Amino acid sequence: MIGLVIKSVGNLYTVKSDNLLYKCNYRGKNKLDNNFSNPIVSGDEVEFDLIDKENGIIDRVLERTNCFIKRSLKDKKAHIIASNVDQALIIASFKNPYTKLNFIDKCIAGSFYYNISPIIVFNKVDSLSNREIKKLDDIIKIYNEINIKALKISAKKNLYIEELEYILKGKKTLLLGNSGVGKSTLINKISKVSNQKTDVLSSKTGRGKQTTTFSEIFEIDISGTVTDTPGFKDFYFFDIDKSSLQFLYPEFKMRDKCKFKNCLHKDEPGCSIKESLGIEVNEKRYNNYLSILSEIT
Repeated sequence: MIGLVIKSVGNLYTVKSDNLLYKCNYRGKNKLDNNFSNPIVSGDEVEFDLIDKENGIIDRVLERTNCFIKRSLKDKKAHIIASNVDQALIIASFKNPYTKLNFIDKCIAGSFYYNISPIIVFNKVDSLSNREIKKLDDIIKIYNEINIKALKISAKKNLYIEELEYILKGKKTLLLGNSGVGKSTLINKISKVSNQKTDVLSSKTGRGKQTTTFSEIFEIDISGTVTDTPGFKDFYFFDIDKSSLQFLYPEFKMRDKCKFKNCLHKDEPGCSIKESLGIEVNEKRYNNYLSILSEIT
């Protein structure tokens, strides 16, 4: 039988096939690739054999069109967040908690690298003052000017949700974001059956407390799916090297004009990227590039 993995918890997977759900484990041979900490993820299409009416064994993962990978801090292996998605919705907040632009730029770079279209959504705008909204609009403008869609919403107050639903319609969307930015609240608003647990920020750290502990796919009211994932404070690339990073910045299109072909746009002379700072290249984005580049190196 062929089915879609819609939920993964440890070594147990919920597989949907012909509108029926099966609890499945997997055969040991799926563990052969030691580079990965998780051999099967939500979004995978799999072949499986039934044990009884409700349970099965996954025999094979079908070829993926794409997947989003981060490096596991525990064992340094590749950890797949989700597979076979059309776009990544990077959910952020301007405060409570504040999402660092460095984190957003990492998510964008990772999305481009794995052939996934990135979209940025700033949630919780109902809690912002007029001055803070003006600052947020300036940030949104940075991304819109390089053709990366960015918008603001309030999932709690149901503000500007229509525009977001239009973007999600008919798409397979991966949700990325820090804990506490409102992923679960948003899913509860737009999905057919979700009743995701939500929580308040930690009184000690001011950061979100993780309420999602596994990845799961939800169908949304307007057609399409969203894959919810555990929130994380930061993440590290697994297979993106320092020479590849520049190609994941769409505004670096003048890189061919650099004096040196192997220019990393860091401290080399005759660098066209540095000459374009404040004109075609935003300085905040460039500084984040340098920070990520240093981390990769």
